[in-house]
Amino acid sequence: MKKELFELKRNMRIELCNITKITGYIVDNDRNCRLEFVKNFLNLEETEKFKYLDIFRKVLSGKPGRNMFQLDFKEKTRKQHLVTIVKTGLEDNDVRQIFLEEIAESIGISNKGYSLILIASGIYDIPGIATDGADLDESEEVYEYMIGCICPVSLSAAGLSYKPELADIQERTRDWVVSMPTQGFLYPAFTDRHEDPEHIWYYSKVPDKPDAGLITQTLQCGMPSTPKEQKEAFWEGLNAADGKVSLEQAKDIYHYLGRIREIKAESNNRILKGAELENVLKSIGIDPELAAERTKDCDAAEIDADNTVSTKTFEIGLPDAHVSVSADRTDLVTLEVINGEKYILVKADGDINANGIILENREEKKIEEEDD
Repeated sequence: MKKELFELKRNMRIELCNITKITGYIVDNDRNCRLEFVKNFLNLEETEKFKYLDIFRKVLSGKPGRNMFQLDFKEKTRKQHLVTIVKTGLEDNDVRQIFLEEIAESIGISNKGYSLILIASGIYDIPGIATDGADLDESEEVYEYMIGCICPVSLSAAGLSYKPELADIQERTRDWVVSMPTQGFLYPAFTDRHEDPEHIWYYSKVPDKPDAGLITQTLQCGMPSTPKEQKEAFWEGLNAADGKVSLEQAKDIYHYLGRIREIKAESNNRILKGAELENVLKSIGIDPELAAERTKDCDAAEIDADNTVSTKTFEIGLPDAHVSVSADRTDLVTLEVINGEKYILVKADGDINANGIILENREEKKIEEEDD
């Protein structure tokens, strides 16, 4: 998905843009329509085109597995309805009107302003790819799509402005400003650089707050597993040993998972399978039956590998304190029992600082005193 999103986003430029028509539908907090319009995109002023393209590019800027999700239809009849909208290119007034009203009835509405439902229709001639990765001039396939988004519309902040023609400072006129989208979708999906009518790509500005109404009612798809839900399922499976894992075993698990994440980052399938996590646990000596039991729900959560462990830092800590070291220096951290108390020890390999303040090296000071 990542490469395909980049390809489509790259073409959302004035000189390459393949959008043909856009429609907008503004509703108030009672879901009443306050404005509806249809515009031929090619006839817009260039500055206006730029503003619309910025909005659509934002939808395509989502990060797969975090705030960009692939949705599956619960009802096949909805797929056929969306195909009809795409194929008519927003030209059918009745079909377009019904779809806009359905979205308006389902989305979450803010009571602080208005919401703009913005949908564009486009046709992309998918270029062939040469063996060296360069685009070929010949088109191998035509990708017809629609891209939609929900944008908050709110009053600009109150303030003062400078009026050079009057040589004066005056109160700034407040107006209703369209913000970047909080939700968006692309249909059909663009899977492996081909039209994929079986799926929708859905964008949510806040990763853990997808719009349930838009997804389940209008698009009639199943809710995606959010990053928070994925992490909860991941840690539930990872803690199969219930506190019986040593620090060294935890380090091994961390490095195993880091390698899995790096491998998946280069593949088209980034989902961590329950069996993969089960094998990691069994490799460090966790009881096989326990490992299988605790990781069985991982598949349902569709855990994206990026939502598992950090490949940059390793952390160990208490409720009120924690230690973070670089991924390749887990050897610096050990657990020791001193005078009957457990301690997390970090080898002081280099200068020590506290909030940027370099601390004195007492060992070196002691040696200097002994020499004197």
